[in-house]
Amino acid sequence: MALDSPANRLSKTPDLGFASRNLALTLLSEIQEKGAYANLYLPGALNESNLELRDRAFVTELVYGTLRMQLFYDQVIAKAAGRSLSQIDQIPLQILRLTAHQLLTLQTPPHAAVDSAVRLVVKNRHGSASGFINAISRRISERDSHEWLELLSASQDEILRLATEFAHPPWIVRAYIARLNDISRVREELAANNQNPKVTAVIYPGEQWSAATIAQSQESEWLPEARYVHGNPELLREIRAATAGIQDQGSYLVARVLSRVPTITTAPSQLSPTAPPPLWLDLCAGPGGKAALLSRWSKAQGGRFLALERSEHRAQLVRRACENIVIADSLVPPIRAGSAERILLDAPCSGLGALRRRPDARLRKRESDIAELVLLQRALLQSAEEMLAPGGILAYVTCSPMLEETSANREWALQQFPSLQLIDARPFFHDQSDGTRMELGESLDVQLWPGRHGTDAMYLALFRKMGTHSDIPLQM
Repeated sequence: MALDSPANRLSKTPDLGFASRNLALTLLSEIQEKGAYANLYLPGALNESNLELRDRAFVTELVYGTLRMQLFYDQVIAKAAGRSLSQIDQIPLQILRLTAHQLLTLQTPPHAAVDSAVRLVVKNRHGSASGFINAISRRISERDSHEWLELLSASQDEILRLATEFAHPPWIVRAYIARLNDISRVREELAANNQNPKVTAVIYPGEQWSAATIAQSQESEWLPEARYVHGNPELLREIRAATAGIQDQGSYLVARVLSRVPTITTAPSQLSPTAPPPLWLDLCAGPGGKAALLSRWSKAQGGRFLALERSEHRAQLVRRACENIVIADSLVPPIRAGSAERILLDAPCSGLGALRRRPDARLRKRESDIAELVLLQRALLQSAEEMLAPGGILAYVTCSPMLEETSANREWALQQFPSLQLIDARPFFHDQSDGTRMELGESLDVQLWPGRHGTDAMYLALFRKMGTHSDIPLQM
């Protein structure tokens, strides 16, 4: 059943300590109160702690696991308490969520989970709620996750039942159904969002993994350049030397496609032997994972690379990965029209394709957020089309499975810009050398999925700009 996480193997271990649980409670409270992002906040907090490696792993499971299944746990708590969550103070509520995760997913022995819950209440100066916490924790322990699901979903329709079982907001479930039109596939992908993803490192073009790293990592499914890392990836010599980075395979794959597609050489660089090399653009480059790859691929192919990023902070992250970063808004870029032969538009999006890695995103995002993001994505598509040279290639990428952010924008671009032609992106995902084939569907664009491909839900639509160079001015 979907509620059974791989983290269940932790249930066989002894109590990993009250300090770990207390730190997890503190982190959950601050993530909610401060609006901090768990994937950014948690590593720093763990590094500042004096916990051992095993205890840090337990804290990570408590925080990420509780956030992933919070929407399910909240229904359990409300039912067990016989009151709405708004009537429960925040610290006791977070303690009950932690306790529900230990009881229903980690299968911690009830006496240990209940005792820890009461101690946490006292430790965090809510001792008056200890009786309440004790009683509700015991009620939660009276049923397992399957029994709670049956009780909660008995009167729910299919969408609400899926939302309860997989702890996703109903609007996301509806979006998956609209996109996949197959309930078994919807269940597969919702379940995949609740699994702990493997930590993946990719070696940059022109570099090689050391024998030591190969010995302490695992080969990935789709890329010889990618390795699954065990332990702290920051300790890898390639990461320390900036010859590799932490990156999902899906992110690498969509960037690699842009480097593989042949261009029709009508850009200014092809008209004169004194013209500068072909220009590759990364329009929304932060935090720099794809820029690190494209900068190297462009150099290997005799091109020049430029990354644009409007945020100073994110631009600093890009500088760690590659040179040639300009702080600029891609809606008003300092680039001559028709001058870029290859453009990556990794557009700002909902990020719902990375729910495995960002468990709190499902709690933050609202359906109403999508419309505003689509307006920005389409404005960026227009800017990219203007900068793209005839014969050049535009890769439109989002980390999202939402129709509005993916295929709907593809159709909008084709209708809005007659100069753009959709290219079949699927052949450029495959490595001919080893015969590897991904199941990429029937459409010319590509949607990757956590359940089907084991990657983040990256989307790619690939366009070529038609016409001749004489159609555009050389100068703005």
